[in-house]
Amino acid sequence: MQAVARSETPAAAARADPADRADRRGRGWGTPRLRVVLALGFGTLGFLATLALAALVSREATRRLEAEVGGQLAEIAGQMARNLDIGMFERWRDIQIAAASDSLRDPGTATAAKRAVMERLQATYPAYSIIGLVDADGRVSATSTGALEGADVSGRDYFRGGLEGPYVGDVHPAKLLQSLMPPVDTGARGAAREPLRLVDVAAPVRSPDGRVLGVLAAHLDWTWARDMARILEGALRGHRQGAEILILSRDGTVLLGPPALQGAALPRAVLTGDRSLDPQGTSRVGPWPDGAAAYLSAHASTTGHRDYPGLGWQVVVRQTADRALTAVAALRGDILVAGSVVALAAALLAWLLAGLIARPLLDLAVAAETLGRDQRPPPLPRAFVREGAMIADALGAAADELARRADTHRLLIDELNHRVKNTLATVQAMAAQSLKNLGGDAAAGRDAFEARLLALSRAHDILTRESWASADLRGVATQAMRPFLGAEVPGGARSGSDLASQTSSGALPPRISLEGPDLRLPPEGALALTMILHELCTNAVKHGALSVPGGRAALVWTVEAGPDTDTLRVTWCECGGPPVVPPTRKGFGTRLLERGFAGNRTASLTYEAAGVVYRAANPLPAPGRAAAQPTPRLQAGRA
Repeated sequence: MQAVARSETPAAAARADPADRADRRGRGWGTPRLRVVLALGFGTLGFLATLALAALVSREATRRLEAEVGGQLAEIAGQMARNLDIGMFERWRDIQIAAASDSLRDPGTATAAKRAVMERLQATYPAYSIIGLVDADGRVSATSTGALEGADVSGRDYFRGGLEGPYVGDVHPAKLLQSLMPPVDTGARGAAREPLRLVDVAAPVRSPDGRVLGVLAAHLDWTWARDMARILEGALRGHRQGAEILILSRDGTVLLGPPALQGAALPRAVLTGDRSLDPQGTSRVGPWPDGAAAYLSAHASTTGHRDYPGLGWQVVVRQTADRALTAVAALRGDILVAGSVVALAAALLAWLLAGLIARPLLDLAVAAETLGRDQRPPPLPRAFVREGAMIADALGAAADELARRADTHRLLIDELNHRVKNTLATVQAMAAQSLKNLGGDAAAGRDAFEARLLALSRAHDILTRESWASADLRGVATQAMRPFLGAEVPGGARSGSDLASQTSSGALPPRISLEGPDLRLPPEGALALTMILHELCTNAVKHGALSVPGGRAALVWTVEAGPDTDTLRVTWCECGGPPVVPPTRKGFGTRLLERGFAGNRTASLTYEAAGVVYRAANPLPAPGRAAAQPTPRLQAGRA
């Protein structure tokens, strides 16, 4: 922008449309257009609102759907538990009815007739692996398949329990039948053939007079429970499809379930830990030991049916959370799509509305820019909103007031500058006349006094140019140091033409470097800094680093942030000069340096071996704080 502005002729710049200049200036600042801001703002707001709505709806829908799915899984678990109880009750009743048949109760009935009764019972319900009649001594007298006849089973639980009354035993591996019957095929492709597992059902066989003749025992193949679970799983539809049914024994051992869990004890935390979905705690969400995914699960216990006491089995139905909550994911996606469409429509509407707002604002910007150039702003068209009209009226009133104040301020500044210059000139003339006949040390004191007056006068010139509002710290330092850089030093001298060239160009040679952020000082701070730098440079030229060709000095200032106000810290360092010798007495210059900016001895002057080091601190007022901006290191010669 600067290059373009410099390439324009004055006539072309004058003919340029003020609105175009304001528009180009706005683009030069890198500030986005109002249309872009409003479109992005409304679009972003709409999209963020969509995200928030999606999160809230998803959370609430997840909570409700989890509770609903948990209830459905609990119903499936309860149904499976009832089916198990009813199925076991029927087998329990079958064995009791068969044990009470006359063919088995009559000791005189032939073995073949007894075997025929058991064969018919097994044919009625094929899940029986074998049905056998055991005499009172524990020896198998007859079986439905002819296997194990004559075997001694007197030590088995089902025989001892069956002598006392109807008996049912939990799932256990087959022992005698394992070698006589083939392993059970689970029906899963690639799965291992399942070993034979049995459930024992037994009832006493009594003679008509009530005497126990033996026990009728049946080994029920456990595959009937697996088939029942498969049938129930296959009947599930919709989002419940794919749920798994597990059966646990009373002690928590997995009797039926995934191969990774079957035969192992399920940790208690699976059914009791993590997050419950219902007050009863029958359905929960949490991890399982056989996978990384979270599962929704529910469980129900078998409690028996009628006179069948039950075996305390637990039925657990589980489903992965992502499969169970598919509807929530779909709802979330629909909300995001709809919300994105709404956000895009809001952005488009904002783009159109911004076009109606931007033109009046641009007119106001042109008027404000004109007012900033101390010119009367052009008449503004009447805005279509009340606020725009109020701003236009305020700009007109501000233009009138600023013009009046500028005239008054200019008169006051001119008068003040005239009086200050007269006062300084009078003081200088009085000092020159009063001390002109003095020699020796008095003459040196007169010269120092006049030099201090000139330094103070140069500081007043800077403040006058700035209307005594504030002064740039870097400019104050450059102006205060310039008179000392033309002084001759041992080993070489500068010509008057070199000094004149440096002074006219506003540059300082690199023997003194300046480093610090851009900062504007109040008037009292600028005057104090001028006097401090004058004393430091005077001492450096006479006795310090600037008295030899290789000497260097550096002025560094920093702004230190504080809780209530910022602090300006100034450091002057010299190096490469002659050996430092502390003075034997303190003069006016030393006392002035030690007083610092604020006049309450906030400064220190150290005579180190490498060179003089001076440090001073001064609190910054609010305007100075706002004006401080960090800049890269620069030498005074390039300031």
